Amino acid sequence: MKKVVLFCAITVLLAVSSHAADDPVKKGMQLYKKHHYEDAGSLLRSHLYSLNHSSASTACMSLGMVYLSSAELYNELCRTSISVHLDYLARLDAVSGKAKSLLVKLYLAQAFLEAEKPDKAASIFQKFIAEKKVETKYKEIAKVGLGSSYYLQNKTKKAKKIWTSLKATDPEVLSGLAKAYCKAGLHDKNPLAMCDKALELAQQSGKTASIQVIKNVLWVYAATGQVVKGLDLIKKANLKSFSHEEAMVKNKIIRFYDLSLLSSLSVLYGKASLKYLNKAAEDAKVKNAAQYYLGIANARFGNIDESIKVTEMFLSSTRMPPRYRNTAKVMLAESRYLKGDKEAAKRRLENLAQTATDPYLLSDILFAYSRVQIECPDIVKKASALADTGEGKRFAGINFALGKYYLWKKNLSKAASFMEAGRDKSNKNRIEYNDPLMLVNLARIYYRTKKFSEALEIYFEISKQFPAVRQIQVAMQGVYSMEQKSAGDAKLF
Repeated sequence: MKKVVLFCAITVLLAVSSHAADDPVKKGMQLYKKHHYEDAGSLLRSHLYSLNHSSASTACMSLGMVYLSSAELYNELCRTSISVHLDYLARLDAVSGKAKSLLVKLYLAQAFLEAEKPDKAASIFQKFIAEKKVETKYKEIAKVGLGSSYYLQNKTKKAKKIWTSLKATDPEVLSGLAKAYCKAGLHDKNPLAMCDKALELAQQSGKTASIQVIKNVLWVYAATGQVVKGLDLIKKANLKSFSHEEAMVKNKIIRFYDLSLLSSLSVLYGKASLKYLNKAAEDAKVKNAAQYYLGIANARFGNIDESIKVTEMFLSSTRMPPRYRNTAKVMLAESRYLKGDKEAAKRRLENLAQTATDPYLLSDILFAYSRVQIECPDIVKKASALADTGEGKRFAGINFALGKYYLWKKNLSKAASFMEAGRDKSNKNRIEYNDPLMLVNLARIYYRTKKFSEALEIYFEISKQFPAVRQIQVAMQGVYSMEQKSAGDAKLF
């Protein structure tokens, strides 16, 4: 969903008042328009409980939008990080001799687990656990991952046997086990209490909780409805910090980052979006607009049935502008396609595309086709012709949508061409002027086509607002350096 549409919706649909009490909401939405989601969310939350009822509903609506955009961005970043880390860690694992890392197999296995390849992950976890020189703590972390790998392969007994064998007195092991139990649906193990205990143990040690603990706790908090606790924990965390550091040969240190931090952030922000949008929907003034975004948020981070329900409720309103009604129709068709009503959904999308002349609507249709992975050559042809007729923000979205379609088709040159055409010409990598989702996708293309410097430049700009991007920068520079046979050829911003 294009951010210009999102911002217009909050101003057009909500009719935010100009009273002084609403200033925090206006400032928050100004930050949101610049794609400063972290700053916008922090500002809005800090004033939420001091606002009157009407203003608080608008603030909840705004928070829901901010957290939805954050969740979508972190989800995209997570996909990129997995891809880059699998390349980087595999290369590190191939190193032999004194420069061989003891921990690389642990992080490579975790990367395969995050990539939903549990069989491959299990094999590497087993090799890591068998290493004699590895500390007990890291072997226990690996055993948590091995259990998760077995569970995903429906080897439930083997998974539970490994998990129950762990003493889990270390905060990182305990929180990891809590996350594993939670993902496996073993709520009788009380993963929430385990997380709280892990945080307490970390505090007793006199140190702040490591990012390894935090990413586990965030996931459990999201899954158990403790959204506010999760958001408070993020405020205290250094999201660009590494998980572990390993000293190698002279003057060489490897820092490992936890990929699942990005997925935990995405899940938590997704749940936060649902929480605040549902709260906003209780106020008749913003109910219809909240339903619009609840349709999107449920499709991405809730459930499809609920998405269909609230989108149909939104469409039953006669007060909503045509642009948002059309977008909702696209969302509804996509959701019904995912529920199995494929032919009818495709007909609805085709009918919408036949009469579409607006770049926003054509963009929504193309994004939908890309997400469900359906070819649509006629629509692509129509969208391409429309994209050639203009430039600027109104046409940025359609260029992104065309680029996303060709990225799905693995035509990287065309995908890059369209996304580059959609960038602001004077501020090509700045998130204040470009959709960060588009920039992340373009950086992925640059990486795959070995334009490392161009990709790193994009992540440098994104990292100013989203520090967790650091893990992608480090891994990408690692690959770049190995490609160039020289660590001095790549600059880590």
